Amino acid sequence: MEIVDRIRTKINNFYKRVSAVVRKFSQAYLFVVILMALAGYALIFLFPVLVIISIERLFDVLPNTDLNNWQPAVIWLVTLLISALFSYRIIKIKPQQPEGLTLNAEKTPEIFKLVEQYRSHFKRPKIDRIVITKEYELDIIKVPKWGLPVWSTNTMVIGLPVLLCFPQKQFECMLARRIGQFSKRHNPILNWLYQLRPIWQQYSIAYGKQQYIDRFFLKWLISVYASMYSAISTYAARLDELNADTYAMEIFIHDDVREMITADSVYSHYMKQRYWPAIEKVASVKADASLTPYKNISASMLASMKDSKLRSLINEVFKKEPDRKNPRAELKQRLENIGHDSPYMSEPANEFAATKCLGSSANAVISLIDKLWLNDYLKKIKKSRKNN
Repeated sequence: MEIVDRIRTKINNFYKRVSAVVRKFSQAYLFVVILMALAGYALIFLFPVLVIISIERLFDVLPNTDLNNWQPAVIWLVTLLISALFSYRIIKIKPQQPEGLTLNAEKTPEIFKLVEQYRSHFKRPKIDRIVITKEYELDIIKVPKWGLPVWSTNTMVIGLPVLLCFPQKQFECMLARRIGQFSKRHNPILNWLYQLRPIWQQYSIAYGKQQYIDRFFLKWLISVYASMYSAISTYAARLDELNADTYAMEIFIHDDVREMITADSVYSHYMKQRYWPAIEKVASVKADASLTPYKNISASMLASMKDSKLRSLINEVFKKEPDRKNPRAELKQRLENIGHDSPYMSEPANEFAATKCLGSSANAVISLIDKLWLNDYLKKIKKSRKNN
């Protein structure tokens, strides 16, 4: 155990030194990340470009080809065939949209009006779909329309736990924060680097699902690159997340943003460290239709965040060490970024954003997500038992 603790300490110390260097030479670091991002585009466009070059070179060498000078023609012909094959595979790739429950504007008009309100304020981005997911998240995911990352659609991804934890005003603040971040009004480069993280992961997943014999090369190439980019760009993504908090202050006062940031960190921590472990413990004994974790989130929040319990939880989150793999900054850094040195959060009230944003569809959405969660959980258990 001591050896493990020592290794963990050394890794954390190394991470702190690397972080200090990155902060000190932030401009040089961002230049490296930009080069890494451009390398991804070069990787995707490499084979189509090789097709053009190969055709051009074949037209140059074929007239001079004879029995003593056939090698250049064969080399360029093989290059053309391989490049054409991989180009075809790339063009046929179609990254999938984020999984979840796609909302209908007629059935849930309030949330669409809210998104359009803040989108109009920041002038962009256009939101093509709004999806409700099982995770604690609120993000905008750009999904390329085809195999080359040129044109994309924007999907607003809203985790149902966010709607079941936040009161309406705090949720609106969080929503404005994310839409402002993607408006690219002040930090277009940072947001571009942030957007590419899920895009390269989408390509990695899409290539992995291909059934062709030659898929292994492209799958390996893209998956290695996506992992490298994700690791290298973490600090850049964190800077963009910090910028996102400042966008919220264009619409909401400092105290509102401070409370939203505190609540966001506390709710996220509570769901990950308290709520879901407790749910999975119950599910390990009895996993059937009577288990409705999403239906019970709001009640659990109300019971677990009163008086001293809430203060203890806030203090626990405020003292957390930064997670080197997480692009989200910790609570202390987020508060310092907007000029505050202490967290603040009022006790949750019995009025949550899901009621207003989802309207009469709220119960149906919660029930469906509960069923999807149970189905996924049972599949995971079945797979685990099969592997054992």
